[in-house]
Amino acid sequence: VVTASGDNTAKIWDAVTGTLLLTFIGHMDSVTACDFSPDGTRAVTASEDDSARMWDAENGTLLLVLEGHTSDVNACAFSPNGERIVTASG
Repeated sequence: VVTASGDNTAKIWDAVTGTLLLTFIGHMDSVTACDFSPDGTRAVTASEDDSARMWDAENGTLLLVLEGHTSDVNACAFSPNGERIVTASG
């Protein structure tokens, strides 16, 4: 399970035990949305800091910062094949 938070982080939790596995740290404002890649190896997060970020879901490493929006990024998702990320702002 991946969750977004107003504390500027996103977290991955074990779906069976509820144990916290990883915390993604790097956004400068609230994280508004998040999604796993279809194969579960990556996660994408959207934030009120006008960016989206892609992370390694196994170890928490920041892989990519997606910049270009001029307002809060409210939504993000991987395409079904995992090759693209869609973001929404406004």
